[in-house]
Amino acid sequence: MQMIRALLLSLLLVVGHQASAATATAKGQATVKYETSLFGKKVTPEVRAQALLQAQLRAVEKHYAEAGDAQTQNLDAIRDKVKADPERYILETAILSEEDRPDMGQYTVTVRATLNVSQLNNAVKSTSAVAQAGNGQKSKLTFIFVSRQTDTSQRFDDREYQSVEVKEQGKASKNAARYRASAETGGSTTRKATKKTYTIFPSNYLKSVFNGVFASAGFKVVDAAYLEPYSKGLLKIKSVEADFKSGNDLQPQTERDVANGLQNAKVPYIAYGTLDVRLADTDPATGMYRVSVAATGKLLDASESIPETKAEVGPIQAAGLGPTEEEAQVNALKKAAQDVARELLSQMTNVGLK
Repeated sequence: MQMIRALLLSLLLVVGHQASAATATAKGQATVKYETSLFGKKVTPEVRAQALLQAQLRAVEKHYAEAGDAQTQNLDAIRDKVKADPERYILETAILSEEDRPDMGQYTVTVRATLNVSQLNNAVKSTSAVAQAGNGQKSKLTFIFVSRQTDTSQRFDDREYQSVEVKEQGKASKNAARYRASAETGGSTTRKATKKTYTIFPSNYLKSVFNGVFASAGFKVVDAAYLEPYSKGLLKIKSVEADFKSGNDLQPQTERDVANGLQNAKVPYIAYGTLDVRLADTDPATGMYRVSVAATGKLLDASESIPETKAEVGPIQAAGLGPTEEEAQVNALKKAAQDVARELLSQMTNVGLK
């Protein structure tokens, strides 16, 4: 019985995750003014339709605004497409409220729209520079993302420094010298950041996530493992992992080696970053295991003699549920990988990389 329950929970989780990944809901509101007719001020079907369309577009705008600045810029590129064919991008629209003010000649409508996120993403990809470039002009791209979990965390005690300044005043008399002393104290406290080390664990299944996002946008994705010999030994996955075992970024020498290795291999772009897995807890709503992941990412452009960071995101928070801790961890990592890859791609689209 427990096995059947676990299987059902897993199935519901997968279906729910797919649904949430393909659609999203958002509210929108619009107000349209109308003129007086021969029969007085009265809202017409045309005015209602105009207000409904504007409210739907506001819902789309709200969805992108909540996703971040890069996503909002992507909307600007596809706004006319959404307006011309709203049914393609908006699956359902529920009218939450209507208000007609004949005295003011205005009609207001509030809606909740179910958005077809997959179609919106496809529309954005179709406007990118790499999607519009010919096959011979599309660039190669590789990636290295490291999944890790805190191994040790060393916290340092505060160090306090105190100083005392003594001032003396003397007064002579016949018999002896009498002194009066006063003291002023001061000091400082030095705090040192917590030092962490990480355990790297394999997550090869994430390759398909990153490969899918970047390849679907039009880039020619190359496995980093295949590039090592073509980089003349400079691009080393082990070196990148070693840096991320004790820090949140690559060491300067490692980053220079990676850039030079890309130039040797004639691959202009590399996306890299970390996915930090938190300890599992229990989800109060479902009773299943819940794992959260914080993801960061960068896109380095090594096509010029001096490499340049073209995109940088994170930390992006994602969470996953599962009947076991391992499944919750896998679901969280996949969600985080997809989110950080899409956000990087949004910024890459905005700067016109191809």
